[in-house]
Amino acid sequence: MIKNLTITQLVENTAGGPGLLAEHGVSFHIEADEHHLLFDTGQGLALQHNAEQLALPMASVEGIILSHGHYDHSGGLMDVLQLTGPVDLYLHPDALKAKFNRNGREIGAPIADVQGLTPRLKRIISTQQPTEILPGIHATGEIPRFHPIEDTGGPFYHDADRCETDHLSDDQALYIESCQGLVVLLGCGHSGVINTLEYIHELTDGKPIHAVIGGMHLLRASEERLAFTADKLEQMNIDYLAPNHCTGLQAVCYFKHRFLQSFHESRVGDQHRFGESGRIA
Repeated sequence: MIKNLTITQLVENTAGGPGLLAEHGVSFHIEADEHHLLFDTGQGLALQHNAEQLALPMASVEGIILSHGHYDHSGGLMDVLQLTGPVDLYLHPDALKAKFNRNGREIGAPIADVQGLTPRLKRIISTQQPTEILPGIHATGEIPRFHPIEDTGGPFYHDADRCETDHLSDDQALYIESCQGLVVLLGCGHSGVINTLEYIHELTDGKPIHAVIGGMHLLRASEERLAFTADKLEQMNIDYLAPNHCTGLQAVCYFKHRFLQSFHESRVGDQHRFGESGRIA
């Protein structure tokens, strides 16, 4: 169990302070007791600048976890490695495959030389299955899709001609065992927020989820899906909810109205702190 946890929003669509840069993407810096990790790397345009502005110890980062292989979550990987030096990289085997959107535009990781990654890393660790990153910190691996109402937010493809559907099997979340309960980080939640949280419940034998932070890909969600998601979150008694990135303005406003007491912003520079004495504002 992690006694003291600080999660800093390093990259996001909006900036929360002077001198910080926003971009369409996500990256979290995680300080868990004496350990430092990154969850996603954004596009790569803002991360280094924001890390310097926020005085984050990038040279202390031990591992990088990719939630999935889209450019706005993996594009900064090569640049980040210049700051961290060789680290462990955790990703699903499909994360660096070619990826295209509904218009045939390439949206995969802009890494020209995948083979060139290996010398710059300590290890590449596959997370197809649930994977321990550090004691008390786990990647979910592939997430079962229990609820048909939760689509991926696609359609997405593996080819520019849009013949081979990409089901985004590489989508995964990170969950951290804090003394206040589980803290869940989402990249985009392409597998569905509730699918993800229910799977984490299964993996942890029903441990309570205290916080959910990150992208929920509800940009085009119907009113029915928004209500379904909110009802399930309410049933799970989520104490700390911080949706951002691809959640979409309509959904963010919906959640803020529905969960006024537990809702939190998560812009570049915002920190989420969980510790033995409770959340630090």
